[in-house]
Amino acid sequence: MKEIINLLTALFFLMSVSAQENKVKNLCGQINQDSLRQNVIELQEFSTRYAYSPNRKQVAEYLKNRLENYGFEVVLDSFLLQTGWYLTEADTLWQYNVIGEKQGLWAKDTTVHLMAHYDSRSDMEGFEDYFNFAPGADDNASGVAALLEIARIINENNISPIKTLVIDFFAAEEQGLRGSWDRIEKISTPIWQEDIKAVINLDMIGYCQSDSTDYIFDLITYHNSDELTQMAREFAEQYTMLTPNETTENNYASDSYSFYSYGVKSVFLMEHEFTPHYHTERDVYNTINYHYMRELTKLAFALAYECSVNNNYGVVSLEQDESFAKQVVLLTNPVKDNLRISCRNFSSTTQYVLYSQSSQIIKQGRIENPNGVNTIDCKDLKSGIYFFRIIDENQVLIKKIIVL
Repeated sequence: MKEIINLLTALFFLMSVSAQENKVKNLCGQINQDSLRQNVIELQEFSTRYAYSPNRKQVAEYLKNRLENYGFEVVLDSFLLQTGWYLTEADTLWQYNVIGEKQGLWAKDTTVHLMAHYDSRSDMEGFEDYFNFAPGADDNASGVAALLEIARIINENNISPIKTLVIDFFAAEEQGLRGSWDRIEKISTPIWQEDIKAVINLDMIGYCQSDSTDYIFDLITYHNSDELTQMAREFAEQYTMLTPNETTENNYASDSYSFYSYGVKSVFLMEHEFTPHYHTERDVYNTINYHYMRELTKLAFALAYECSVNNNYGVVSLEQDESFAKQVVLLTNPVKDNLRISCRNFSSTTQYVLYSQSSQIIKQGRIENPNGVNTIDCKDLKSGIYFFRIIDENQVLIKKIIVL
């Protein structure tokens, strides 16, 4: 019997790998060019997102509301930007990082960060009105728009990561990565608050004049992140029309560098054809190639999904208490029609959740018999591997089951 179960497990593993690829392709297919374009336009409609402009908190609150509407828990994390060499009160301005979290089912303190800066500037070529007009469509409304679209896909598909997925929108990047420096210093001081498994940074992902048969992007790398870089390379081929140009050039020039400087594994995704409208008033929404931008958004989504929803990269253990686990016995596994479990010494408030390998909730409810046998109907489930989670007060148990 044990050999049969091992064989079935191996078979379903192979099937699940293929199913997982199809799942990610399907989710990537939901990323919408029109939605990306609308996100960029809405950010440009602030007229300026220059760090010293009076509307900076208004922009941050807009982003906070967008993420909250997609089911993220969001805070504005403020910091003081000091602007002058000899400081006066007029030389200090509060800035606002926008931090959104989708808490992990298994390991809430283990995190994966998707990040983009939302501030802009247009002070090149003698343009003097950047306090009032810095559209920053490519730099970096494009990166922010992509992360908002990813948040939409996660929300609409009821995706629950096993590690906490964090979306960081940073302020004052153009003033020397000030927002991301402040963020990583807070995470790491006085002791590390998170175990950060990966950083995926998007900065300037919208400009491309090439035909779609020749889409190239810069896969900007860091010396400690070979596995993450390899994943990005493979996923570009697997899920997109993109060809990576792997390089370390400019890896110090965006927010991922702040996290890398603290030893965090990172990748930085960027357009290959550098926009000629950089830091000018001409960096507007209609200079962006939204089809190209969609491909880079797909890559960022696939990376975030693999790192936070699956458990192949940055592996975490199932959260459980062994003495608690002994009070539960799976009476049927593999499962054909019904999952039968024997429980002992549970409370009347004990809940269960059955979810797929992609962390989608399939069934949930209350354990009806906290001191006996419970039966859960699985007739409508497709064959595959699932996870059964029991929550009793502050204790959690997760068991893997096979459905035939």
